Amino acid sequence: MKRRDFLRAASVPAAATTASATAGLGAAQETETSGGTATGTATETGTGTATGTGTGTEAGGGGGGGETVTVTVGPGGSLVFEPGTDEPLQIAPGTTVEFVWDSDNHNIVVESQPEGANWEGHEPLENTGFEYSHTFETLGTYEYYCEPHRSAGMVATIEVVENPDAGGGGGGGEKELHEFGVPIHAHWVGAATILGIIVTIIFTFYILKYGESPHTGTGRNG
Repeated sequence: MKRRDFLRAASVPAAATTASATAGLGAAQETETSGGTATGTATETGTGTATGTGTGTEAGGGGGGGETVTVTVGPGGSLVFEPGTDEPLQIAPGTTVEFVWDSDNHNIVVESQPEGANWEGHEPLENTGFEYSHTFETLGTYEYYCEPHRSAGMVATIEVVENPDAGGGGGGGEKELHEFGVPIHAHWVGAATILGIIVTIIFTFYILKYGESPHTGTGRNG
């Protein structure tokens, strides 16, 4: 066998072996990539499912209520419930009101409440730092007071309504013009007043200078 034929015959198996090894490596890499993609997809799907479940549980537990609102009893020694005395406190059904004493010798006596409600208040006198809470479920108006300071005006109201935000925070007070759809701003009124004064001055000057007779202006310019 000639040397050329020998080299040619030897190169064919070597090339085949190299091609086979390359194909095997490529297949292995493809398998690894495919496996990695599958793993990543599975992980992402699992995370999405967990998140969805958590959100659903939280939304179901809320049910439109479940909030906690704080009412300060005698803030800074003042004989009021804040909020509640100056204007009614509006809350949604299922809201828990936490009463926190900020001064001494106060209690909560229920004067009136909706039919079917079971709020008993807290009649023992308590001092600074005491806390008492109640969850309001029944729609309607609850009126209460501090017995030792009732005559001084320490009374308050809680209104349980379906949509407390629509009431404007207790309602019943005076309304501004913009609440009736009239967008009036003070700086616009001031600007209009100044403009009117300037126009009046210019008009007065024109009348004094050119208003004596129809021929006054022409005669002076001539």
